[in-house]
Amino acid sequence: MSNTLLRVLRRIALSEPSPRIIESLEKLAIRMNIDEKEVMRIYIEMKNKMHVEQFKNSSFSDRILLLPQCLRNKECPAKLTEYGYICQECGKCRIPEIIRLAKSLGYKVFIVPGGSMVEKILRTFKPKAVLGVACEKELVLGSIVCEKAGIPGQGICLLRDGCVETDVDWRKVKEMILLRRDSLSDES
Repeated sequence: MSNTLLRVLRRIALSEPSPRIIESLEKLAIRMNIDEKEVMRIYIEMKNKMHVEQFKNSSFSDRILLLPQCLRNKECPAKLTEYGYICQECGKCRIPEIIRLAKSLGYKVFIVPGGSMVEKILRTFKPKAVLGVACEKELVLGSIVCEKAGIPGQGICLLRDGCVETDVDWRKVKEMILLRRDSLSDES
């Protein structure tokens, strides 16, 4: 029964439902004891779908990439600054490869220790689009922050969370970094 409800939730969420329908479905999922991570993933998929065109239409130089500090190796020598960690390219994780790609296109990249820093980054750097990588809870919260700021966001869930040495589908991160409207000739 819960798998059927999850499929229905996903189908409805991706069909651009009204907020009232979503709220009713969330309450139903809670009453039926459906895994909250699944509900959050559906929410993230829905928000991604709602904002993907705006995201694609933004120039790379107007975007920021937010990476979670938990993707770092536990022996990472990165130093924490007021806008997150500064990668030392020590070779102990895959973050430098993603940073180089994103920055070569014009993105501003931040490795953040938590969601509280995101609002400060958005206020300071005023991006026109955000690509965030995080656990489900952080992505939902980040989506709300982006909504309040009127910034289209795209979120990619971690494959393995737990706050230390997590993992993500790096291929998907690269695809999302490169995502743009086909006819857009980006100067960056």
